[in-house]
Parts: sequence; C-alpha cells; structure tokens
Amino acid sequence: MCMAAKCGVHYMAVKSISSFYHFLSQTFTFTHQTLRGHTLREIKMADNNSANQTSSAEMVESNQDLLTLILLHFPVKSLLKSRCVSKRWLSLISDPQFAAKISHLNVNLGPSGLYFYGSPFGFLNFDTNHNMLKVPSLSFLNVTGIEILQSCNGLLLLLCSFSSDNDSGFTYCVCNPTTKNFVTVPLPNATANRSIAGINLSFDPSKSTHYKVICVLMNNMQYPNLNEIEHLVSPTYQIEIFSSENKAWTDSGGPFEAPHYTDFEHGVFCNGAIHWLSPTDVSLYFDVETESLKTMAMPRIQTGGPSGYWSSQRFPYFGQCAGCLHLIEVDSISKPRFHILEMKPDHSHWCVKYSVNLNNVASEFPEIARRYMDEFPTLALNNVEEIEVQYYAYSILSVVRGEKDEDVEVVMVIPGKIISHNPRLNTSKLLSSWRASNVYDCMQYKWYNVFHYVESLATL
Repeated sequence: MCMAAKCGVHYMAVKSISSFYHFLSQTFTFTHQTLRGHTLREIKMADNNSANQTSSAEMVESNQDLLTLILLHFPVKSLLKSRCVSKRWLSLISDPQFAAKISHLNVNLGPSGLYFYGSPFGFLNFDTNHNMLKVPSLSFLNVTGIEILQSCNGLLLLLCSFSSDNDSGFTYCVCNPTTKNFVTVPLPNATANRSIAGINLSFDPSKSTHYKVICVLMNNMQYPNLNEIEHLVSPTYQIEIFSSENKAWTDSGGPFEAPHYTDFEHGVFCNGAIHWLSPTDVSLYFDVETESLKTMAMPRIQTGGPSGYWSSQRFPYFGQCAGCLHLIEVDSISKPRFHILEMKPDHSHWCVKYSVNLNNVASEFPEIARRYMDEFPTLALNNVEEIEVQYYAYSILSVVRGEKDEDVEVVMVIPGKIISHNPRLNTSKLLSSWRASNVYDCMQYKWYNVFHYVESLATL
C-alpha cells in the first residue's frame, strides 16, 4: 500500500559517531531503485576487520559529497535526530540548500498523515510503525487559537488568534510542523471597501525555497439606494501576493469578475497554480509564476439541477496528491459507485482516473451500507424497499497517491471507522477507529477540513 511504502527505504536514526561507524560498517547496497533514479554504481561497504570498518566509515565521513548523498536518502524524521551526531552533521542538515534537495526529492511523495481541523481525533497517522511518527503538535506556536487554512508541500498556512492583557487579535502564520519553525505574515491590504474572500499558500520546493501567500480581495459594492438596483451586479476581485523573498504585499493584475459563488476560501495548490471551484460549468485557476488568471472547464452535468449549476454534494472532494489534481464526482449517496477524476496537466479537461464500487467496500465493512430502518426502527414498515440498502454513509477525506499507478488509496470516514480503499486492487483496510454519536456524523466531514502532513526540512 502506498501510504506504508511511500518513504522508500527507512534507515536507522544515527545518534552518535560510534553508532554512525557501526551503521556504515553494515552491508548496505544502494541500487538504482534505492537512489530513485540516480545513475550511480552500487556502493557496498562490508569488512570483517573492525579496523577497516572504522577506516571505511571515517572515509565516508570525510567525503562531503558521499555523506550528502547518503543523508539525502534518510527519512526526514531520522535526519532531525541525526543533527546531534556532530557539528558538521548539524551544519549540513540545517543548510537551506540541503533542505531544498530533500524537498525536491520528496516533492511527489504522499503525506505521512492527515490533520483533522475541528474533529475529535485531530491527527491520523499513515505510518504503520506508529513509534516512528509522533503526532506533529502545533503547541509550539503558543497562541490562543489555531485554524489551519491550507497545507502545501510540508508547510501550513494558519490563522492564529492571540490574547493578552495588553492586546488581542489574529494574525496569519506560515509554519513547518516538522521543524517547528514559523513566521508571521502581515495582514493583507483589506479596507472598508475591500474584504478578504480567500487566502491561499503557494510553495513548490522543486522550483524555489521561497513561498508565496495568495490573497483574493473582494471589492465591496456600495449601493446608495437598494431600490434603484435593477439588475444583480457581480462583484469584482483583486489578487494580492505576499512573497517570503521580498516580505511585502503587491497587487497582481487588475480587478476581475469571477463565476458566481467561486470558493476562493478553499483553494488547492497543484503544479504551480491555485485552483478554485465554482458551482458553474467554469472554474478558475491562478498560475503563480506568470501571475495569470485562467479558466478551467468543469465536468458536464449529466442529470439533475438547473442548467449550468451543480450542488456541493456532487463533488464532495477536491484536492491534490503527488502532482495530480483530483475531483470526486458522486451522483447520489444511494448509488454504490463514484468516480475519481483527474485534471490533465494542460487544464484541458477532466478524465475518469479511478472508479470506486462501494459494494466492494461493504464486503469488508458492511456498516457503510445503510437502511433507514436501522436508524429509525419505529418507522419501519418492513417492506422490501426498507430491507434493501438505501444509502451509503461515508465522507471522503483524501486521495493519496504513490509513485505507481496502482498505489492509490481513498481515505474515508464510515460509521465507527476510518478506512482506506484501493480502487485499482479493490482492497480495503482499517486505519483507525472513530467515535461518533450517530451515523450521520461520519457524513459531515468536508475535504477542506482535512490537511496533509508532509515531513519537510523546508526553511522559513
């Protein structure tokens, strides 16, 4: 399963020079697969003579390029522990360029877990060895309240509230929960005539060590007399960008109109662009590098609803993983099948990438298939319709992709459980238990309340 294998080879955490020598004295063969495509000859270190073992280890320790190559393939959590080996290791691992190389290697790896904002369990660990990954707490921020707004390639965009005897208010923060580093972001240039419609994070470690915060401001319309308005006028918007490089907000382009009810609050960053859904046949995306706003077509409506519009229930999931933008389409909770759509890299159209048959999930977890008589037994009439499955109780939390096409998991909440389902292999497994007061609680979670945790050494 991709969530268990996504990190590749797991090496031991090195805590001292002596353990490092022992570590190098063992027989390690780094093949082309282990080095993720690097063209290198196999490196073997094995010697039965202890003196030669120490000599080999010292040789690697003194070879900056070879040491860097080895450390680049440590898991991030082991690198954090390995900083205490020596001052040299601390300097190497703390180097922003080393962090950039690590981020570049891991840019398309799936998350190590999920944050649940506003949920009873807080964090879901994907690591099968739960001792290897501790819950990445955000308590180091030392603020009164925290709202996670977005996760982007290892960084989190937060809205933090603070209160003291002298002052209170809120501020935006960008933090790396792995390294426990954070910076505050000044408030956008909102005024009485311009309110914040949405704020999103853009960070692509394969291209830059700097991040950007994208804010969409809505120009509030002033009507002296509402009775004089003959036609509904669409508001205009303005994009502002904060760059960690110049540490200032700047306007991007001019005012623009957007499709009705565009959800600027819950943008998804994928392949250099922020994507925003609209309940119409056209949505928007913003290319951060070129600062250009473009449109993307939405899947055509097959049945139901007024022409050109769809309900939020039709697309219960919108997100990205491993460089792929996903949209899940559900016709009805009473139908056993839904589709996972993937956007083409050129934003030309959506295509069906995977299909999920909930009857297959129900064979492993029958509690997902529900009848109204199960929840309302006193109203049951014991007719044929009430005996059959009438709906499926679930919420889709995330789609997690691996390096191979069959490495895909749909993470779902069902009554009493959090599970994953692989639509390629048609297998399901339990990830965690879940407590709920009633069956409908598991159907209330939205994709924008769940955030990827990606281990990263990215500097701020």
